[in-house]
Amino acid sequence: MNNCIVLYEDWQFECCGENFEIGNNIKWLVLCVESINLPIKTDKIDYYYEAHSSDYKKLFVLEGTINKIKALYEKYTTSENNSRLLVPVDGILYDINSSEEKINVKDDMDFSSYLVYIENYSIRPALESEVTFR
Repeated sequence: MNNCIVLYEDWQFECCGENFEIGNNIKWLVLCVESINLPIKTDKIDYYYEAHSSDYKKLFVLEGTINKIKALYEKYTTSENNSRLLVPVDGILYDINSSEEKINVKDDMDFSSYLVYIENYSIRPALESEVTFR
């Protein structure tokens, strides 16, 4: 069985995402994760949900079934290099059953992303016609 994990950031979901839950079959545009900087250790994140890029040559279409969802909450502080920039310094993960279960603040931390665990997935390069963000 092949499995992967997709990081689905809240701003992407709030803009144009559709609710999802465990057991759903999905077809998402994703980018391969080269490096990611989270304030806590997580399982290896393979892909990054991306609905705002028009560069179809860098995007992939991932299809599969959701078998687990974790909500990532983060605590932020001001960056040492730029007082206008907030950087995450701590975080915590909570198991949830659907995207509708997340709340904006939990344990004095702000919701930032979903970690979506996908099973029985396939991945292929995106076609230009599949990338609708222009």
